[in-house]
Amino acid sequence: MAIWTLRQSSADIELLATSTGLEPVLARILAVRGFRDPQAIYNFLHPQNCTLADPSSFRDMDAALNVACHAIDTQRKCCVFGDYDADGIMSTYILIRTLKSLGADVSYYIPQRENEGYGLNDQALDTLKDQGVEVIFACDNGISAFEQAQHAADLGLTLVILDHHAVTVNDGVQQLPKAAAVVDAKRQDCNYPFKEYCAAGLCYRFSEALYRRLHRDWSNLGEQLLPFAAIGTVCDLVELVGENRVLVSRGLPVLPESCNFGLQALIEANGLQDHPLDTYHVGFILGPCINASGRLDIADTAVELFLADNKEKARNLATRLVELNQHRRQLTEEGAKIAFQMIEDQGLDTDNVIVLYCDELQESVAGIIAGRVKEKYYRPSVIIVGSGDLVRGSCRSVDGYNIYQGLFACRDLLPAFGGHPMAAGLSISISDIPELRRRLNSDFPTESVPLEPQQRIDCPLLPSQTSLNLAHSLTQIAPFGKGNPCPLFAAKSLSLTRLNVLGKNENVLRWYLRQPDGQSCEAIDFFGKNKLYSMIEGAAGSHLWHELLQGRPSRILAFDIIYQLNVNRFNGRETAQLQIIDFRLGE
Repeated sequence: MAIWTLRQSSADIELLATSTGLEPVLARILAVRGFRDPQAIYNFLHPQNCTLADPSSFRDMDAALNVACHAIDTQRKCCVFGDYDADGIMSTYILIRTLKSLGADVSYYIPQRENEGYGLNDQALDTLKDQGVEVIFACDNGISAFEQAQHAADLGLTLVILDHHAVTVNDGVQQLPKAAAVVDAKRQDCNYPFKEYCAAGLCYRFSEALYRRLHRDWSNLGEQLLPFAAIGTVCDLVELVGENRVLVSRGLPVLPESCNFGLQALIEANGLQDHPLDTYHVGFILGPCINASGRLDIADTAVELFLADNKEKARNLATRLVELNQHRRQLTEEGAKIAFQMIEDQGLDTDNVIVLYCDELQESVAGIIAGRVKEKYYRPSVIIVGSGDLVRGSCRSVDGYNIYQGLFACRDLLPAFGGHPMAAGLSISISDIPELRRRLNSDFPTESVPLEPQQRIDCPLLPSQTSLNLAHSLTQIAPFGKGNPCPLFAAKSLSLTRLNVLGKNENVLRWYLRQPDGQSCEAIDFFGKNKLYSMIEGAAGSHLWHELLQGRPSRILAFDIIYQLNVNRFNGRETAQLQIIDFRLGE
């Protein structure tokens, strides 16, 4: 069961609503999220009007621009060395488009997940050297590639690193790879005011800075590349605050209008044409298709999709990505079942950090399965796969626990590792897995990190206090995502009077509820059918479930609910819709 907590604020909500002209409910939501100043609230609600900081203030940005300008002027052969996830693919595309538009001789290289693993590797560098490459732009990787960066230097390659992952720090001193430029906002000596860009956002700002340096008009290409920066930002699960919020707010509206053949083909292949797209469509529909290329094929498929110069090629590649994603779903479901069973059999479900080695799982879906394990058991999860002595793992964490720091403390066991506080990857010898499990669990900060999910409620609100106008006003807080979740409301002691089962798979519920004041309301529930059945069966018996479906319950149970308030559009009509997120038996 999740822990329900009500966000609090000492701000004068009535005064804040008056001074900003906002509805009191919206003013409260912003206040409990830390916004108390009218100007800060205005900036948050109008991100399209915000100005991004000068990209030249990134540490080493000038050096990176010097390398790019010299390569363009002298026609030195360049290569963008990307990554196989959505952020890496978006970064690669952004740099390719930018450098080509400026006349650079540029190609790209993305390592294969299973054969090469993540990031720069010596064999790839040797191959690129043999192909005549002289300059490498590593995007979404490189910040921890110390040996590979040295190898690139030994080969005479000029290396520019454009990364956003955590910088290695030993005894308080940061360690950087040997490169002509290392652009990463997380550097200790970087003065750029915003630290949470993903690689696509960083490469977008680098491209803008390059155009400025060359006194070229950035507006046209900048608008064309905005959707790709937005996709990378949403898919990489960086916080949608600050400048990330600005990029996504500007990029989402122009995404359906993109002139990119590949992007349009991918939208159409998923049936999203003529549809306003939000972070859900990007994060849960388009993004997984892009990721599927790097998981089950080669990431070049997705890059080639966005580089496609005709509609037929784009349609074929988009269809391929959708098919790959369908196969990925199947592998994920099968793999998750195997992982759950092994965790239960081995008694790992009570560990503070679940570390599971399974050679039956495919590396391509290890990260997704780690996420599934984290969601089911609400524990930081490390899923290790592969055969041979050296195997690879993917990690997903819970709020409050920095999995990267956990791995850093075990770095003597890990030939390679890297990532974020919430997600990371590693390589390890099979024989060292038990010691990794022991250390991560013994060092886990149990007092400061609760191992129960939390539902953070923005505002207590009876359904009768909601309205379509309020639902519309809440859209001002979008785009929603990590760091800026959709607002949650809570109501207590609602009597359940009837249920309807909906959907093709009969997994959706419509609740009919009566408030303490006697007013009735409806709510939709997409995920709680099994939980509700178990709760009703335990409280009153399974017969009550069937009676509720008939609208003639012999006993009335009261529930407390947490819900979102959405605008539902159907047959050209808009209504306010309550979507149940969590519930419990009430008094």
